[in-house]
Amino acid sequence: PRMSTDVQSPRLLTVKEVADRLNLSVKQVRRRIWAGDLPAVRLGPERNAQLRVDERELDQFVYGDAS
Repeated sequence: PRMSTDVQSPRLLTVKEVADRLNLSVKQVRRRIWAGDLPAVRLGPERNAQLRVDERELDQFVYGDAS
């Protein structure tokens, strides 16, 4: 039997997608990430690896703590 789960995999957004959603430039979003204001993950160990932002983290950044 298959187990059902309500937990969804996180949707990882590109920096461009985040910039579009926030009406900011890519550079502004990167600055927020580098400042530690917006959590992001690197896709790979290289320093120039692509960054991704978990959609849930973006919601937390925009709306704050909803609890």
